[in-house]
Amino acid sequence: MKTIKIKEFEVPVDIIAEVADIIASNDLKNSITGTDEDQEIIFIEVSYDKDEEDQRSAIHEIEDAISDHED
Repeated sequence: MKTIKIKEFEVPVDIIAEVADIIASNDLKNSITGTDEDQEIIFIEVSYDKDEEDQRSAIHEIEDAISDHED
């Protein structure tokens, strides 16, 4: 049985292309849910199967990209 999870990310505009590439490369379902007031952050919801190691790895890769950008 699939266990679908949804994770929301706050993606800085500067790295949206990198995050979009990770999402597309891993066939993750996603939707843009909005932006912040200054339009510097894009809110993206990503659905993934927590039992699929590749999809979990992609989620971690997105988290790492956001974290690296913040440093």
